[in-house]
Amino acid sequence: MAEREFRIAYAGGLRQLLGIMGCGPGLSGVLVTDESVRVWMGWAFRVTIPRHAISVVETEERSVLSVGVHGWRGTWLVNGSRRDLVRIELGAGVHARVIGQQAALTTLVVSVEERDEFIRLIRPPGSGPNAARAARVRRIRLPSPVLKPGLARDAPIMTDQAAPEPARETRPLPKPGRITPSV
Repeated sequence: MAEREFRIAYAGGLRQLLGIMGCGPGLSGVLVTDESVRVWMGWAFRVTIPRHAISVVETEERSVLSVGVHGWRGTWLVNGSRRDLVRIELGAGVHARVIGQQAALTTLVVSVEERDEFIRLIRPPGSGPNAARAARVRRIRLPSPVLKPGLARDAPIMTDQAAPEPARETRPLPKPGRITPSV
């Protein structure tokens, strides 16, 4: 497959507003190659997603209120329109550049012109309309050692071999009818 470039979808008046802010149509886009999907919006956002990291690609039916670049806890919205949204869920960790800083990316929602063709090109083999739900069921989120240090450190490690039980101190059982104080 040759490179294919898609334009980020912009609503009428937002085209000029985001253009003044340096995030207009001339400074944004999506480039699809055999190895990666590259998304950028002016100076505010840029990421290169390896194709093997993409687990689910679907249309985003939820309505959004904002336009531009917005994110929270690994989910980023990059749009110039509240329509033609595509949700890309990642199975492997990817980092984006947001306003020059590195940010974790687990889900990207982007508005794209020619949305259906874009989805067809980047959808991983074997994913269909129910793939997102299946991926959410399989996804395991480990506790973050940064946010809650005790959880990650204290979590048991699961292996195929059972760990030996630690030796316990044994005391003789009291005879029936007698009460013995515990030490």
